[in-house]
Amino acid sequence: MGRFKQKMMDEESLFWGDCIDMMKESESIQEFWGRFNAAEKDGSIQRPEHISMTELEEQAAEAWYELWADYHQPIS
Repeated sequence: MGRFKQKMMDEESLFWGDCIDMMKESESIQEFWGRFNAAEKDGSIQRPEHISMTELEEQAAEAWYELWADYHQPIS
């Protein structure tokens, strides 16, 4: 059981690392989703089975905000 859990954690870590890299290359969250969908379609990224699409969307939005919060100016 320990090896399986470690493998799952490693897959998740690699997946989020790839997502963060795509976010760094994107100027908007919409551009990230375009890159993500293209990468998923061509097989260069695969969402781990235990991460639902809803969870991915929520965590991606949070990661996007954390990554770019210091650079975005608040809208007045």
